[in-house]
Amino acid sequence: MMFLQDVSVPVTQGPPPQAVLEKRYWWSTLQALLSATALLQFFTFDLVGGMLTAMMLFLAFMMCTDGMAEMHRYALAYAMLSLLCLFFDMVPLLSSVGGRSEVSVEPVDRESRENELRITYTTIIKTMPFFDDKRGWMYNGASITMILSPICMLLGAYLAGQAHIEMHSTAMDASRENMIANIEATRATENPRPRRLRVQQVPQGSEGERSPPESSAATLLRFSGQSHRLPPD
Repeated sequence: MMFLQDVSVPVTQGPPPQAVLEKRYWWSTLQALLSATALLQFFTFDLVGGMLTAMMLFLAFMMCTDGMAEMHRYALAYAMLSLLCLFFDMVPLLSSVGGRSEVSVEPVDRESRENELRITYTTIIKTMPFFDDKRGWMYNGASITMILSPICMLLGAYLAGQAHIEMHSTAMDASRENMIANIEATRATENPRPRRLRVQQVPQGSEGERSPPESSAATLLRFSGQSHRLPPD
């Protein structure tokens, strides 16, 4: 999976990147779907599924509060939990696509011999349509939850996985920039640039005269006077 990357790189705290903040509408949609699914599961007496969906709703709400400041802590865990719940929701859904089956066991014969009691049971498997108006709202409500729950978990896994990837990439870029800046600062400290002495040129005056030097720095001047030839001995 793409979001199961190296988690050793620290994720920056605070608000997530802009790409994650732009998905706020989808996070609100996810919370609405989770709320509806949890209520239907409780109404159809699916207590285990309702409690699990309510826990995922609480985590999603906590991740979206305070400007998604806590997204960096729970994004990866939420994505993994959503995928796990998606797997367990898809198994009964795929097995019920052709119709929901109800299994009942009834005793049909009982025989007693001395100190033995033999009971014969019959297993009755009854297959019904996925939606059936004759079965009432509890039956059809359970069918609706079997569809809504995988949708919620798939959406949650996508949003949390995408958020983790964006925050991980941002942290990697920030860490790389800090490393480059530290290397450049270390090089500048170890190898300082030599200072250049600024030589100021002395302006020339009239012929045979030179302006006095303005500074104590050694200045090399060109001879501009009249030349004389020495007489021979």
